[in-house]
Amino acid sequence: MLPRAFYWLMLPVGVVAIAKPDIYAVLMAQMVRQPAPAAVAQQPRSAQAATPAPYGPRRVIADRDGHYRVRARVGGRTFDAMVDTGASVVALNWQTALDLNLIHPGDQMDVVMQTASGRAYGRRVTIPRLEVEGLAVASVPAVVMPAGTLSTNLLGMSYLSRLRRFEFAQNSLVLEQ
Repeated sequence: MLPRAFYWLMLPVGVVAIAKPDIYAVLMAQMVRQPAPAAVAQQPRSAQAATPAPYGPRRVIADRDGHYRVRARVGGRTFDAMVDTGASVVALNWQTALDLNLIHPGDQMDVVMQTASGRAYGRRVTIPRLEVEGLAVASVPAVVMPAGTLSTNLLGMSYLSRLRRFEFAQNSLVLEQ
């Protein structure tokens, strides 16, 4: 018979496994992306400071709904986005674009777009440098949607098509630069 402490230790692990079954895959993907401590320690200090983020494929695990959500970075600020291969360009909601200083209050919508919901107006912008999962792309065309029309930022083809490859495999999205 196992000690009672083992059961108390395993109880939260079991609850997490039931509530968020994909958490272990997410944690493993994050662990794989980081270099081994021994490999970093063997490099001289000057090489550690000058070494950019490791290259190679990045893996994004699908959420329960089958969507691929990522954290994006622009100018030191981060925001959430959902990968949308059906979107021609990156689409940002009004508040995110304000936070990133891509638009200003009073800016007018300057482009008519055809969306899944019909015609919509937006504002064209260029994101100077968009980084997703450590993969940066410069001068990314994007569109800002008016307040209240877009609940989730969309990572569209204006970013994805500039990567070396992106593909869907085994419940994950693989990105490579």
